[in-house]
Amino acid sequence: MDRLRRLLDHESDIAAHRDVVEELPIRVAEDWDTIVSRAEKMAEVIDRHLDFESKLQGRELRPVTLCPEQRVCLISDLTAV
Repeated sequence: MDRLRRLLDHESDIAAHRDVVEELPIRVAEDWDTIVSRAEKMAEVIDRHLDFESKLQGRELRPVTLCPEQRVCLISDLTAV
């Protein structure tokens, strides 16, 4: 038990003395702003597509409940973005 405690103390001392320099915010991708913009446009297209289909069928739709033809239409709309 003492050996484990000494080892943990030693490791925590090492971790405390490390100089960790991190750039904040951490860069996930170089073109992050472009990716976010495209994702927002895609979400908007999905919302509009589901709203349109919901009005036609008179019930709320989710991507899972779409028939194959509706899914193809949704994907073709998304590829335009």
